[in-house]
Amino acid sequence: MSTDLEDDLSRVLGHAAEGAPQAPTGFPGQIAARSRRRRTRTQALVAAVAVVIVAGGVGVTARGVDGPRPAQAKLPDSVEKVWPGAVWKIPRRLPGLPDFRPVIFIDDRTVLLWTSKSDERADAVYAYDLGTGRTRKIADIPSEKREHASFYAAGAGRIVWQTVDQNERTRFWSVPVSGGKPAAIDTGGPVKGRAEQLVVAGDRVAFSLVGGGVFTFPLRGGRVTPVAGAERHHILRWPWLATPSEYTQNREPSFQELLNAETGQESKAVVRPGESYVRCGVTTCVGMRPDRTRFYRLRDGSSERDLPMSSVLGLGDDRFIAVDPPRAAGGQVLLDLATGKQGDLGLRQVAEGRMTGVEPGILDGGLVSYPLRNQYVIIDLARIR
Repeated sequence: MSTDLEDDLSRVLGHAAEGAPQAPTGFPGQIAARSRRRRTRTQALVAAVAVVIVAGGVGVTARGVDGPRPAQAKLPDSVEKVWPGAVWKIPRRLPGLPDFRPVIFIDDRTVLLWTSKSDERADAVYAYDLGTGRTRKIADIPSEKREHASFYAAGAGRIVWQTVDQNERTRFWSVPVSGGKPAAIDTGGPVKGRAEQLVVAGDRVAFSLVGGGVFTFPLRGGRVTPVAGAERHHILRWPWLATPSEYTQNREPSFQELLNAETGQESKAVVRPGESYVRCGVTTCVGMRPDRTRFYRLRDGSSERDLPMSSVLGLGDDRFIAVDPPRAAGGQVLLDLATGKQGDLGLRQVAEGRMTGVEPGILDGGLVSYPLRNQYVIIDLARIR
């Protein structure tokens, strides 16, 4: 990756959060606090294969393909063959449903789908059963002009989201998973500032602000309460909070300081002098050394391994990156850094030397989805063992 491209990436990341609450779906930045199990994984780190990472985002983006490739190499098996219990393909067009995007998992077998109005404001949300293929409308999404809905979360039998107006005032909404008419959650008035993450945590809703600070309020309505010691923090994966934010202006480490909102436990990830683009999850970090090589290691600095020379530093569910193997004909694979397993994502080079790509993100809540021809591929990273 050239220095110019790295600088471009830094600028993109630095500005990406500015418009996040207006994004119709989230996709980076949306966390669903799912009641299903969160396994404790051993960090059996493996040396990464010599591969080239694809720039992108959760969802789909395009990037250039530089020059001719050498002889083609065989790609690994498809993601659905490598991880059959964690991958689904659903039609991109469903009966009676306009264009949609998958947003979050409601539970182990149900995905929340989002549709939009012509002005890109949210229109409605639906439940899609991955087992039966049935779609059910949950609710229409109310919003005023220049007010945008985003950051959906599921828990306690409800779907929760926020709307942010042009004055950066945030309101919160709720509807039963079974369906019904959405109701604004009474928090004593709009919250000043833009919420960036939402989590349903038991009988409360937790959220963090773009500028930092984590708060909670009762799911059924009530006073907004700040989380002690989290004035600068952001929700990473509840109950874990972290600071600085995912997007830093001067390449400072992202999510270096960690705080458990329930126990008060604190820790700080090891960052060595001269390292840049360091981004940390709950258990691991990725980043760039002073010699511009990339690394993947535990937060305490141990078990460090090399990453591909041209990696874009995304990290899904603390262990997944998307990579472009050498000599593969525009193909992209999902690489599990904990086990070394790889699965072909099915993406290929398109016209004019460009291809689409995905990047599992630290804040994607375990859901990776992308369009592939006439289908959506949906991957649940939490199901991969």
